[in-house]
Amino acid sequence: MVRTWQMLLELLWPHDEVLAVKRSGAGTSNYKSTRYLFSYKEPDVQTLIKRTKYQADRVAAKQLATYLDTYVAQLQHNYIIIPMPISYQRWRARGYNHIELICKNSEYANRVRTDILKKSQHTKQQTQVSKTERTKQQQGTFTCSVTNSQTLPNTVILLDDVVTTGATMAAARATLQLHLPPGTELICLAIAH
Repeated sequence: MVRTWQMLLELLWPHDEVLAVKRSGAGTSNYKSTRYLFSYKEPDVQTLIKRTKYQADRVAAKQLATYLDTYVAQLQHNYIIIPMPISYQRWRARGYNHIELICKNSEYANRVRTDILKKSQHTKQQTQVSKTERTKQQQGTFTCSVTNSQTLPNTVILLDDVVTTGATMAAARATLQLHLPPGTELICLAIAH
């Protein structure tokens, strides 16, 4: 059954065309220890992220995956990608994790690990709370598999779609860093800020 909000989103952001986002450079920018590829102020970036997040649009996810692939191709070491997990309640409402959808469309899908980090507590959507509440509500919401984290390579990429205040990324990073093998580099990466 198609939900009313999904029909509305389809009208606002139809699936038919691929948006080509122009990069202003080959590198990344940083915000609060998180690298990001694009400005979220770019309308095409917003559209691709919203289509992926709220419509499970595979065309948009594939386009975002190509931008991720361009970044990952520059890495010289052995690495894995951990998509930012969502709570069970959010997964149940949507039926998918949009970050995992991007990763599944990546040419590096075989390097994605979803068995390391979990969102163990449900929180309000970031857009529904103030900046100070975002930080408070994210603390302690992630758990890490100690056993699985010990099998990680030298480089770990923690991936999210958008970093706004950095609260979600900071909470996930804090949990993950406690369980990484010594000498592991943790790269926090977002598609946009």
